[in-house]
Amino acid sequence: MIRGKTRHQLFLPLETSKRLAAIAKSQKRARSDLLVEMVDAWLNKRAATDEAAIDAKRIERLQRSIDETRRETFIVSYALFSFLKHYLTRSAMWPVMTEDAKAAGQKGYQAFLDGVARRMGKGPETIVPSQTKETVS
Repeated sequence: MIRGKTRHQLFLPLETSKRLAAIAKSQKRARSDLLVEMVDAWLNKRAATDEAAIDAKRIERLQRSIDETRRETFIVSYALFSFLKHYLTRSAMWPVMTEDAKAAGQKGYQAFLDGVARRMGKGPETIVPSQTKETVS
């Protein structure tokens, strides 16, 4: 017995055995060495496939999380915009609500929306609250 190796008995179909012998002869190698190499390659390929499946599951889980975050962000944004519109058009000008106050509120709200649109137009990485330096006029 050779140290560090285990003997396995393998029965191959006659045609496969002939092909294996021809390859071994052309490469001047032992058939058992070729079989070891082939089994090792097959096991490595299978392990790589398993890792790819695990990675695909991770990516799918991340995508679901991103989609959920987008939905939640939309809801929070809508609520914030609705509140700001109410605040800028109605509450900010109390106690007297004149036409000038309404116009000023609408102007402030439109300036706010324009600022958000500019930020969003630059890409999602610019929409970070700590980086927001624009103010509503």
